[in-house]
Amino acid sequence: MTTIPFRLRGAEGLVTVHYGANEDPVRWGYPVLQLDWFRPELVRGFPVMQASVEHPAEGYAADMGWLQVVRYGVRDPGEEGTVTVFDTPPQLAETETPYAAFGIRPTFFDAPSIEGLREVSWGADTFLVYSPDAVLSRVLRPICGFKWGYQLRDGVVFLDPLSVAEAGDWERNLPDLRERFSSWIFEEGVGRVR
Repeated sequence: MTTIPFRLRGAEGLVTVHYGANEDPVRWGYPVLQLDWFRPELVRGFPVMQASVEHPAEGYAADMGWLQVVRYGVRDPGEEGTVTVFDTPPQLAETETPYAAFGIRPTFFDAPSIEGLREVSWGADTFLVYSPDAVLSRVLRPICGFKWGYQLRDGVVFLDPLSVAEAGDWERNLPDLRERFSSWIFEEGVGRVR
């Protein structure tokens, strides 16, 4: 478990991240996804992550969102390539929303896996963000964040350690976020991503 303290709207808050190997894909809801290829042994060992928010604000003052930028590289012969994914729920993929999760003190869950490949580097930059006017504008400021991921080597999963994001991690993602979500403003140098 990793905790990340933050300050928002004059009050202290805390993000708690639970992160580790997925030893029980059924517990984490994989069967609900109804994936044709799913079998527990294909997912076991990949990461599972859940981040929750504690903050004393209520109502609009507690509205926040999670956004996640995933970059992965495939090294399997004939499949080589690097991909950047903005991790939004599939049912919202064609919308102009950058959020992976949104709401009052939102919780974000992810349990990635990849099927049919043997050599992959997968990394996520995950940020808790807010809009200065709660829900009225498409302006986002970072609150805090973290980095996590895995390496797939010869079909064996190795988890990357989770680390707390720094301001440079947010800044590094801004060009890609601004290009993909052009109707949003992603502010730089505001607040302190720690």
